[in-house]
Amino acid sequence: MQLTGGAGMYQPNDEATSRWWASAVSRRSLLRGGVLGGVGLAAAALIGCGGGDDDDDDDSASTTTSGGSTTTSTTQTSGTTTTSQSGASAGTTTTTADDSSDDSDDAPAQGEGLLVQDPDLPYPYQFPEPAGTTPKKGGTLRVGVTFDVVTFDPTLSAAGGTITVPNMTYNKMLGMVDGVQKDPFKVELKPELAASWERSPDGATWTFQVQDGITWQNLPPLNGRPFVSGDLKYAHDRYASEGVHRSYWANISSTETPDDQTYVINMGTVTADFILPLASRYQTVFPRETVDDGTIADNPVGTGAMILTSAEQGAKMTFVKNPDYWEREVLLDGAEFLVMRDVAARTAAFRVGQIDYGYATGSTLPNLRNLLETNPDVQINLSPVTFGGIPFGMNLSNPKFQDERIRQALTLAFDTDLMEELIYENLSKTLPLQPWTWVWDEEPTVESGELGPWFGRYDPDEAKKLLKAAGAEDLEFDSIWYNYGPDHDTRTQIILAQLLDVGVTMNSQSVDYTEFNSTWVPAKLEQATTTGWLTAGFDADNAFYNSVHSASPGNRWRLNDPQVDAWAEAQQVELNPDARKDIHRTMMEYFLNVMYWPPMPSGISINVYQPWLRGIRWGGT
Repeated sequence: MQLTGGAGMYQPNDEATSRWWASAVSRRSLLRGGVLGGVGLAAAALIGCGGGDDDDDDDSASTTTSGGSTTTSTTQTSGTTTTSQSGASAGTTTTTADDSSDDSDDAPAQGEGLLVQDPDLPYPYQFPEPAGTTPKKGGTLRVGVTFDVVTFDPTLSAAGGTITVPNMTYNKMLGMVDGVQKDPFKVELKPELAASWERSPDGATWTFQVQDGITWQNLPPLNGRPFVSGDLKYAHDRYASEGVHRSYWANISSTETPDDQTYVINMGTVTADFILPLASRYQTVFPRETVDDGTIADNPVGTGAMILTSAEQGAKMTFVKNPDYWEREVLLDGAEFLVMRDVAARTAAFRVGQIDYGYATGSTLPNLRNLLETNPDVQINLSPVTFGGIPFGMNLSNPKFQDERIRQALTLAFDTDLMEELIYENLSKTLPLQPWTWVWDEEPTVESGELGPWFGRYDPDEAKKLLKAAGAEDLEFDSIWYNYGPDHDTRTQIILAQLLDVGVTMNSQSVDYTEFNSTWVPAKLEQATTTGWLTAGFDADNAFYNSVHSASPGNRWRLNDPQVDAWAEAQQVELNPDARKDIHRTMMEYFLNVMYWPPMPSGISINVYQPWLRGIRWGGT
């Protein structure tokens, strides 16, 4: 990436990029400010083209989290709840709201939505809609995806193949601001199935009021019946008792439904982050009827905007709009998720307009440049990266990886700078598994020493010495991986070569989507993987409890460290923000020494949309 010009402003050096940059940047309207760090979670508004969110500005109550601190008032009546993780990065992120009144010559007209960008990067994180355009209703959204048809029971998996369809056909109790109004560095809660919520002063009780007029889809076995508070209780109680999301509910003592419109959650242990997962894509609300009749795995009848009409493994999932949707008019006629495992096939389909968006289409700078040669008018945004979501993965309960010197040696064997250059042209970051925003006010660097003695060092000679000291000169292990995108294939090949350079043999096997996730998600990894992912979350608990505690289903690396368990439990219930941040810092320093997760680069994802698509964004918290 070439950086030229004053003040570190990125200047595009090719014509196609220049066209995009000129239309996206309004220099006079940028409001300079510090970076708001966030967890990188892909989010898409699959319905609506702006203007559909509740824009009531009654902010009589809100929750604000900054760097791990939380302040919550006792009531929430309308509007949104905003959660952000603050910190300054190497670049400066600027956010511009809808500002159509700026009529200066050098300020391109801006329509509805936000412009959020880092001037050191080639594209913005969020961009507004074009000014003076009125989106047309109708049409079918077609997305090329890498996941396949699996169970649609959302309690069973956090993988895309399971949770994507429920997020089309179900709703959540709370929602998140999405689409063109979404700041990708923030989590902003809004009403969804619940119209309002209230927390007691001691934090021990949460009370939610159900929206009026909600109905289930007019399909058997629900047949359009009214939605009641008991539906929330049933779904949440099932999440708490079975499946892979139980850790979200570990601190709940009971749930109640005083009447059909009121739902109460009683906390057994008051925790700092409880409310955020209720709005996550992992907590959709399903009905009792399909559980009772055994059809929930393939018949996701919900309250949502879309109705699933077909799901063909290896081919596609097809939806039509719910004509009786309770929240607002559904602007799309339908949607299709087309299973396209090969990135070349997705790119080819995108080029000729067969899909509106494709996973990992133009996801690297070389691929994007190639795409722009034939499709110069596409829309582009980046997804923020604040953590290393796919480290080198090991079964930490396996004797092969018990000695910390072996893990430290593997870390030194990996030349992550070379990976960043070869795979991502340096549009990437190499970061710890846990988001840095919960620990530091600024993005940590190797030079600062904050990342410990092993992180970011490429030293194969020292790696060999550590392996010899651990009695593992001839270390050999098996590894599985799934090619989620072209970077995973390349990275796996580089890892194989760099391990051989230090005398380590990794027997790597590529497996299909279903086999990989049926191994990874329920924490059944036998030895190693190059594509094991951290479930993206919205709170510190996801990083410092769900993914590391020995009793948590989200601990897919099978870490069993009593000291880590003690810290994880302590931070979960610590309501003093400074004391909680101290625990997070202690945990991070420990992790960076024992190297449970040798870091790998994470590409700053490039999301590419057809020029006619309106109101839909991928990328961000």
